[in-house]
Amino acid sequence: MAAERVKQFKDTTIKYDAPAGFSLLVRRFMTGTGLTDWQTLTFPASVGVRTYTAPLDGLEAILVKFKATSTGIVRLHGGVIRFRPIGVYFDGAQGEIWETQELGFGI
Repeated sequence: MAAERVKQFKDTTIKYDAPAGFSLLVRRFMTGTGLTDWQTLTFPASVGVRTYTAPLDGLEAILVKFKATSTGIVRLHGGVIRFRPIGVYFDGAQGEIWETQELGFGI
């Protein structure tokens, strides 16, 4: 597998309507460990549309998947995930290598 870009996640803001509230299972994929459960976030019950921000501190992954569950009805109206690319991940145990492009030093 080729080297892949790792992202560092900050938070997620979701606009929703859920009279019973809901849970959001966050799963992450990293080379070598595959897709694993990272954390379950709990969103409080709402009367009408509500915007709520949940932290994703400490989450680093190549790919993230979300799964919402509730005992009642959940209406998702939109959302934003804030993250930044932080580097390249490779698994040397699998024979992967990383090489830079040619570097010019202004000579």
